[in-house]
Amino acid sequence: MTYTLLVGGYTSNGVRVVQFDPKTTTTTGSPKLSLQESTIPAGSDPSWIIQNPKDRNLILAVNEVEDGKLLAIKLANEESGETTGTVISTVASGGAHPAHLLVTEDAIISGNYSGGSILHVPYKLEPECSLTDHKDEKPSGIHVQFSGTGPNPDRQEASHPHEVYRHGEELLIPDLGADKTWRLIKGENGWEVKGAVEYPAGAGPRHVLVH
Repeated sequence: MTYTLLVGGYTSNGVRVVQFDPKTTTTTGSPKLSLQESTIPAGSDPSWIIQNPKDRNLILAVNEVEDGKLLAIKLANEESGETTGTVISTVASGGAHPAHLLVTEDAIISGNYSGGSILHVPYKLEPECSLTDHKDEKPSGIHVQFSGTGPNPDRQEASHPHEVYRHGEELLIPDLGADKTWRLIKGENGWEVKGAVEYPAGAGPRHVLVH
């Protein structure tokens, strides 16, 4: 069985497609990796890409740029054997340099690294995937702004959410800039900060793992 791997990154050349065959070949004695020549259009710096849990051919991606964007990309398998993709919906991420996405059954939540915020973006799959565009509006509960600094002036001059992690009914947001993992729950008007896990000064938390 051959696996299709999608590779994002800091590039203007889109998402790369790699075919991985885990069987060892007779010529090299190693598994085979082959890079597809064509790429999938995905804007600038698609640094985080993730598959939709309901539709394996739907990919959600960020453009980690100053005017952050969120993209829905529909994949297709061509007769030639190549994997192609088309951007079918694009909206603002609600802050600069979105670095991570959480995808749920009916929404995506972006973690905006330089913007120090998250944004809750509902989506629909039928008849075609569409993301809700909040435009320049940032209603409380839909958009959550964090604050805080740390002792490292090069990377902790402001809040820098690095991940959006769902744990039960909570969102956990490790904040590299504030030396905290924010804890959010959903109230009547959307997401609310209900506390934080504190870390030693300068620790710069990036990711959460629940044991």
